[in-house]
Amino acid sequence: MRVGTFQSFQSQMSRMGSLQSTLAQLEAQIASGKRILDPSDDPLGSSRVADLQRSIDNNQQFIRNMDAITTQLSFADSAVDAMSNQMVRAKELAVQAANGTLTDADRKVISTELGQIIDQMLSLSNSRDAAGNYLFSGASVGTAPFARDAAGAIVWQGSGEAPKVPISADVAVSTGANGLSMLSIETSGGRQTILASLTEFKALLDDPSADAATFTAGMDKALRDTTAGIDRLADQRATFGSRMAQVETETGRLKTLETTMTTAKSNLESLDVAAAIVQLKSAMTLLDASQQSFAQIKKLSLFSYL
Repeated sequence: MRVGTFQSFQSQMSRMGSLQSTLAQLEAQIASGKRILDPSDDPLGSSRVADLQRSIDNNQQFIRNMDAITTQLSFADSAVDAMSNQMVRAKELAVQAANGTLTDADRKVISTELGQIIDQMLSLSNSRDAAGNYLFSGASVGTAPFARDAAGAIVWQGSGEAPKVPISADVAVSTGANGLSMLSIETSGGRQTILASLTEFKALLDDPSADAATFTAGMDKALRDTTAGIDRLADQRATFGSRMAQVETETGRLKTLETTMTTAKSNLESLDVAAAIVQLKSAMTLLDASQQSFAQIKKLSLFSYL
């Protein structure tokens, strides 16, 4: 084989190899619909795509967190709403009991209903979420926040502040409440829980030895305490509402941001399929021509030996 023919032979082999690689790349891109299949295809673009995907993944985790927070806060708000209804009824009973014309039998009827309210308040204070965690035990989500001791008094068993869940890189939202703080009110006898105040109210109704002055003073306190309890629970519901509004706003912001980032990522890695098909056809034509040319070179090299 002459040197010129050999060089042409090598050149055509190299050209066909390059065209075949191009065809394989285009076919893979068209099949996937993506321009970047490997980092080497576009190192800078690939790095940007990876950064965007990480940001999208983080965003999606924050959105999942906020969905969970919203569910938690909804459970908590429903429980506090039910407590508020119980306290409204307790205040109505306090108004009735303050009537000086009530008989002992009347007081007993009121005391019985008040006992049911206390039991219901205790149950609501120990509300749990869907996972079985206590909503109002602060940091001790596995421990019931309130329980009766050996003497029958309702005591606090929780501790610390409720867990917080991140909704962004810099912000976290509490999913529950510290029940002791949530149910504590200022009374004429000092700071005490609504549960303790209601228990005190019931004890007064059940005390046949209480004189008129003691009973009147006790009923005045019961009226003030039930009013304060209603107000305190309303404040707690407002706190939950504020958190839910914050979460809703942040969810909307992150969903908008995710759409923007997803579009940017798609623009970087997506393939212009129509243009790629044109390139594919062109490469196929060139490869066919190269193969025909290669066949001619092989014939020439064969004749050179004859």
